Amino acid sequence: MSSTLALFTLAIAAIVFLISWFNGPEAIKAWKRFERWYLERVHLALDAIYSRTSPKRFFYTHMLVLGLVVFLVSSAIGIINGLLFAILGYMLPWTSLKRARRQRRETIEEQIPDALISMSNSLRAGLTLPQSMGILVDNTAPPISEEFGLLLKEHRLGLTLDEAMTNMSERVMSKNLDLVITSIQVARIAGGNLPQVFEDTATAIREISRLEAKIQTMTAQGKLQALVLGGLPPLMGFLIYKVDPKMIAPLWEDPIGWIVLFFIAVMEIVGVFMIRKILTVDV
Repeated sequence: MSSTLALFTLAIAAIVFLISWFNGPEAIKAWKRFERWYLERVHLALDAIYSRTSPKRFFYTHMLVLGLVVFLVSSAIGIINGLLFAILGYMLPWTSLKRARRQRRETIEEQIPDALISMSNSLRAGLTLPQSMGILVDNTAPPISEEFGLLLKEHRLGLTLDEAMTNMSERVMSKNLDLVITSIQVARIAGGNLPQVFEDTATAIREISRLEAKIQTMTAQGKLQALVLGGLPPLMGFLIYKVDPKMIAPLWEDPIGWIVLFFIAVMEIVGVFMIRKILTVDV
């Protein structure tokens, strides 16, 4: 392990030295371009979940942890495994940000029916639509209060209410919220009882959520089967390797074995994709 660590350290030092010696300015420019690209993406991702984390702090923390993990893994189990961990380590923060955004959207969708009832009651009390949204912001928990608060700020800064609602729809990307905004815009243009529209929309959204929950329950077994069928071949291959490595070694020692592995991977991906496609029901 100590010889591997020394060799890896020497290789990294040699690469850094060669880059600095032959093409230092270009390497620095490439790093700066990557940093700008990364910061632009992470800034949008953090804004989408209303996080106060500094994009630069996020970037340098990610790069530092990623470099440390790659160094330790490469020293312990080889450079190739270190590169695999580098790919996984790079993707993990982005996956976490997407998951946080999805959870935020799901929370907003759960809050929408109560928010509509609140605005309906405010309108029946004689308030205007922006005033009812202000009451909603003051008396509702985040994240829906944050979205409507930003909507009102944009409206006060000069945007029309329709434009501000369209911006909110683009930020959240929720089909239930799109339904609410469409109903508001149609009711304001064509006329109608807006409080009753809110109540009917809230009822419709509750029914849609109930139906989606029922569908998820009914398709849970199929999703588990997709997970089992997708994970079974790699697991069996690992167990065979542990029992008798020579039996499975031709898969990566022979060119025909690599072709077999390629087709196995393709069929695995296609099979899991087809199962998930069948089980995906759009309400």
